[in-house]
Amino acid sequence: FKAMINVNKSKRGGNSLNQKKLSKKIQRIYRQAFVYFLWIRKWGRAPRKFIIDTDRKLVYLNNPKVACSSIKKSMFGDQPDIHDFVNLYTEWELNRETGRYYKFTFVRNPYKRLISCFEDKCIQHPDDICWDSYLFSGLLRIRDFNQFVYRIFLLPGCLAEPHFAGQYLLVYDRRGKCQVDYIGKVEHIKEEYEPIRERFNLLPLPHMNRAASLTGRCWMDYYTPFTAWLVYRKYKKDFIAFGYEDEYRKLKEYLKGKK
Repeated sequence: FKAMINVNKSKRGGNSLNQKKLSKKIQRIYRQAFVYFLWIRKWGRAPRKFIIDTDRKLVYLNNPKVACSSIKKSMFGDQPDIHDFVNLYTEWELNRETGRYYKFTFVRNPYKRLISCFEDKCIQHPDDICWDSYLFSGLLRIRDFNQFVYRIFLLPGCLAEPHFAGQYLLVYDRRGKCQVDYIGKVEHIKEEYEPIRERFNLLPLPHMNRAASLTGRCWMDYYTPFTAWLVYRKYKKDFIAFGYEDEYRKLKEYLKGKK
């Protein structure tokens, strides 16, 4: 990287605005690559974010694009920027004490979750800070959903950004041990979250970030038979472990009927 910067200096005089921009861009990429190297070496994937309420002895395993904003608001109230606020309560690993707390998370149909990621990060908020800091964001700054699916399929799971990373790798460790006491489905969150809310005296669950519904399209219309198969192959463990295999069958039948 230093050699590249020096070459650019010799060509442009050393103090040009373009050289400074290039230098900053290279430094940013280097930092991102180093962080991903550390992630892969330690966890084999992006690290988990455990959001811990020590007063209630409660842990929420954050799963992006699965009502995580609503759950955080329920736990900590209506903060101006809930994602920045909960960073004060976030740990990458649990210790002996927090490991005994009640731990929960929610999962989602992989097809709908990927659409939500695309609509949010590629269409509505392409310059989101978390998206901008992703090493491969340049490959995914596109407005075509089919191309989005193709590129995500080709990215190794260990390099996936948390908003489209496999949910199985989040919930289970390398030995197949579940990291939480309860796994709910966002499709039934009103019924399944209520016992947790009552037990720990949390706030009512708000409804936020309806990114995928803003287009007015049925989620099945985003897919073709080929992209439906690609997503099933990419997230097969999610479909099997969390009981979403029937969604693949329904989607195939729907797309077959459209021909």
